[in-house]
Amino acid sequence: MTQVLVIARNTFREIMRNRILYGLIVVAVLLIAMSLALGQLTFAEQSRITVDFGFAAIHLSSVILAIFVGSTLVSREIEKKTIMTLLVRPISRTQFVIGKSLGLLAVILISIALLAMVLAGILLLMNLRPNMAFFVGLYGICLEATVLLCVTLFFGTFASSMLAVSFALGVFLIGHWLESLSYFAERSHNKAFILVERITRAIFPNLEYFNWRALFIYGDPVRYGDVVWVTVYCLAWSALLISVSAMILAKRDLG
Repeated sequence: MTQVLVIARNTFREIMRNRILYGLIVVAVLLIAMSLALGQLTFAEQSRITVDFGFAAIHLSSVILAIFVGSTLVSREIEKKTIMTLLVRPISRTQFVIGKSLGLLAVILISIALLAMVLAGILLLMNLRPNMAFFVGLYGICLEATVLLCVTLFFGTFASSMLAVSFALGVFLIGHWLESLSYFAERSHNKAFILVERITRAIFPNLEYFNWRALFIYGDPVRYGDVVWVTVYCLAWSALLISVSAMILAKRDLG
């Protein structure tokens, strides 16, 4: 456990020194602020537009961090051979992958928390008090970022950074398209199409499960049973991807 925390801390420090991180946060803050200007165009929908844009900015920043930064965590270490300096120590490849993922996850959670405080401050100025649905929406973003991070790390164990980004973006798009695919499959009588839909749902995580942003926007009630189930769903996918990533690294010749 100590080795994992050391790798996580070093990864965290390395990412925090990256100027791209701060540029991304600034852009996200500007998007949240821009929502106020757009809300002025339709006074009746000002609060909804502000919340919608605010959550979208936080969601976008977490996805970019998970995919674009996550794609370099393992692949860059392999390409530069710096991974060998770590693995000669009493560190397993599973500990290496877990430590890397925890380091980036800490950065993502901090960025989400900072942007959430900015959004909450704007909402308070608009006489909107963040409630439990607000925090559940943020929690869903954190869970999705966790799965996308593990997906990107998985691809980074056997592909270059560019390919890992491409594959992870594909998973991101498919993961949010699965609900639409199921909708069309239910109304289709084509057995081949239904088979493709079932296979796709089995091998790709359904990222729409983590989309709880509408709860706060429309004032819908929070179903805590769903929150618990989706948390288990996230942990299951993350554990599977981390385990497979460690197995690939264990069999890969890194010399």
